[in-house]
Amino acid sequence: MKKICCIGSVTTDVIVSPVDALPPAGTLQETGHTSVHVGGCASNPAIDLAKLGAPVRLICKVGCDSFGDFVAQECAQAGVDVSGILRDPNVSTTTSIVCVNSQGERSFLYNPGSTSALRADEITEEMLDGCDIIFIGGAMLLTAFDGAPCGELLRKAREMGKFTVMDTAWDFEDRWMPKIRDALPGLDLFMPSYDEAVKISGETELAKIADAFFDLGVKQVIIKTGKDGAYFAPSRDVRFSLPTYRSIKPVDTTGAGDSFCAGFLCGLAQGWDFEACGRFANAVGTHCIQAVGASTGIPSMEKVLEFMKNTPLE
Repeated sequence: MKKICCIGSVTTDVIVSPVDALPPAGTLQETGHTSVHVGGCASNPAIDLAKLGAPVRLICKVGCDSFGDFVAQECAQAGVDVSGILRDPNVSTTTSIVCVNSQGERSFLYNPGSTSALRADEITEEMLDGCDIIFIGGAMLLTAFDGAPCGELLRKAREMGKFTVMDTAWDFEDRWMPKIRDALPGLDLFMPSYDEAVKISGETELAKIADAFFDLGVKQVIIKTGKDGAYFAPSRDVRFSLPTYRSIKPVDTTGAGDSFCAGFLCGLAQGWDFEACGRFANAVGTHCIQAVGASTGIPSMEKVLEFMKNTPLE
C-alpha cells in the first residue's frame, strides 16, 4: 500500500455538547459532555488513516506546551509516523472549542496558534521521502504556508513523483481564492466542501464549481456535499454523484469531512478507482459521525467494508 503524507493544520479540540446557545455574560449553563481530542484538517485524516490501516506520516507544527505533547502522543498511539511534527517554543499549539448542538452540528471558537506559523521552508525533501501521496489539509488556515509557498512545495512534490491532494478549511478572514490560487495548478486532486468551494469559486452549481477549478489547473475535483454524499469529477468529461448513508443519525459531525478525505486517500493508496474510493470515503465519514470526536468512531478498513456490504444506501 502507498504511504500518505498529511501536511497542515492541527488542533487540540475541546468538545462541549450539547450547546444550543451560549449563556448570557456572567451566568452559568450546564452541559452534558466535555472531552478533549486531537483535531485539525491534517491530523484528523492522519489518525483516521492509521486506524484504517494505511501507512501515514504527519507534518505539522505544535508548540512546546502540554497541548503539543498531547497531539504528538495521541497521533503516535494511533499509529501515525510523527517524525514530521515540528515543535516551536515561540507559539502555542492551536486550539478549538467545539460547540456541538442537539442535532450534532458544530460551531468553533478557534485560536490559530501553531497552525498559522507552519512554513513551507521547514518541510524538507527528507520529510517527504518514502511517501507517495502528499495531502495538504487545512488550506486557508495556514497563514505562513498558504499561496505561493504551498504552490512551490506541490511543484517540488510532483517533480519527486508524488500525487498531490488538497482540502480546505473555513476562511475566517473571508479572503478565499487569493489564499490558494497559486497552489491550484500543482494539484492532482482538489476536494473542498461545498460551502468552501462556493466561496472559493464564486459559483453555486456543482458542475460550474468543478469547471472553475479545472480552469485554474486542477486535474481532478471532488466536492463534499455533507449528508448528500459527494460530487466527483475525475476529469472534465466524467462527472457523477455518490450518496451517503442518510439513515444513520449523527451524534457529532466534527471531523466528518476529514474522515471522508482519509477514506478516499486510503482507497487511492490501494490503487482503487475513483468510484470505489468515493464509496469507501462516504462509509468512513458515516462512521465518524457516530461518535463524539473527529476520529473516535473510525474502525479498521475491514469493518468499514463489512458495514458497506451489510448496510443499504437509501
